[in-house]
Amino acid sequence: MKALSSFSWSVVQDAFHRKVFYVILAITIILIMLIPLLPSAEVGIQIDLMREAGLGMASIMVFLLAVVLGSTIIPGEINKRTIYNTLSRPVRRWEYFIGKLLGIMLVLAVVMIFTFMIFLLFILAKFGLFNPGLAKAFLTMYLEAGILAAVAMAFSVNLGPVVCIFLTGLFYVICHVKGDFLYKAMTEAGNNLFVRGLAGIGYYVLPNLERLNVNEAIAHGERVYGVGARELMLLAGVAVIFTAVFTCAGVFMLKRRDL
Repeated sequence: MKALSSFSWSVVQDAFHRKVFYVILAITIILIMLIPLLPSAEVGIQIDLMREAGLGMASIMVFLLAVVLGSTIIPGEINKRTIYNTLSRPVRRWEYFIGKLLGIMLVLAVVMIFTFMIFLLFILAKFGLFNPGLAKAFLTMYLEAGILAAVAMAFSVNLGPVVCIFLTGLFYVICHVKGDFLYKAMTEAGNNLFVRGLAGIGYYVLPNLERLNVNEAIAHGERVYGVGARELMLLAGVAVIFTAVFTCAGVFMLKRRDL
């Protein structure tokens, strides 16, 4: 636990010293404040528009932070050669990897709580509406960001930051369209056997991140369908499982890398 907490805290300190961290956070907050200025927002749907746009901004922010931090932590320490000193001590590589991931998750949690409070107060001031149910959307964003951070860190063991960011972004897109795009590619008879097989593997192996997207339902007051405790527990369970799978893959690759 001492090693995990030490590695986690080092990530927090590193993140809070990065300019990109504050730039992404500031841009998100400013854009949320500017949402009421959007044209053609009818009075009846203004609150829904505000919530949906704000949640969308928050999603982009936390996903960017997760991918950037996950893709740069290990390569950054390799370039600075600090990882060699760290791993030369009586420290297990899984402790190093999981500690860094926990540090990213802690940073994301702080950012999400801060953004949630700002968004909550802004809606209260603008519309006189106290809307704590927005926390459900922020929770699912955080769960998805955890998966992306684990994927980015796994890639970063053997690849550079730019490639990691690209591959994690590609992973994000594929996992959001798999329910439609991959299913069609898997079932359409016109595709050759190789394409259908590849699409089938992706469909059944990759997580369906679109399931974690409850922003629209929350933004519209859950009038279409509700997001209750049971749904949140199910989504949390699935997210934890996939995060653990990609974390194990990253630990395995780190153990095999010659450092």
